[in-house]
Amino acid sequence: MAVSASLMPPIWDKTIPYDGESFHLEYMDLDEFLLENGIPASPTHLAQNLLLPVAELEGKESASSSTASPPSSSTAVFQPSETASSTESSLEKERETPSPIDPNCVEVDVNFNPDPADLVLSSVPGGELFNPRKHKFAEEDLKPQPMIKKAKKVFVPDEQKDEKYWTRRKKNNVAAKRSRDARRLKENQITIRAAFLEKENTALRTEVAELRKEVGKCKTIVSKYETKYGPL
Repeated sequence: MAVSASLMPPIWDKTIPYDGESFHLEYMDLDEFLLENGIPASPTHLAQNLLLPVAELEGKESASSSTASPPSSSTAVFQPSETASSTESSLEKERETPSPIDPNCVEVDVNFNPDPADLVLSSVPGGELFNPRKHKFAEEDLKPQPMIKKAKKVFVPDEQKDEKYWTRRKKNNVAAKRSRDARRLKENQITIRAAFLEKENTALRTEVAELRKEVGKCKTIVSKYETKYGPL
């Protein structure tokens, strides 16, 4: 036959004598009543005892009444100081200010594909191909240039056009052509660099707008947290 569960200690064995005249009604404290009859005051403890068999319940009561044996020497000792120190060190590492980032190392994803012919026109003959993403100009190169009026032509008679005159004339023409080519090369480089910077500026503005939106959300969360739990 199955073992029946014990609902409560047998308190019905304790009877109160009643002769009809000597009986007096008295009030008793509930805790004293439960303690006197061996009924646990905690409902969870009572629910656990209700589900135990009689034999196990009796063994449990006998074990609780006996003196508890001291813990063995092989029991592991918990040291909260080590855990606390490791937690504090991890929090300090998280709160450390990150190392600064070099702005020149930051690359922005920009969809910029210039015409190869324009890059050739912006490159020094015999040198590397012009890179509008990394090329930098000096401050003097970006200053506006004044308008220079051409000098009036001086008429030279044919009698004075000797060999010295033609040599000086050829040198002057070569220098003027070299100056025009250098100026045109710089203008082409500035044009392509400006086109790239326009694209990059648009991409950066979009990214800044998204980051400001995220920062606004984080500030709202932090303000709600500080309102509820105090400042960080």
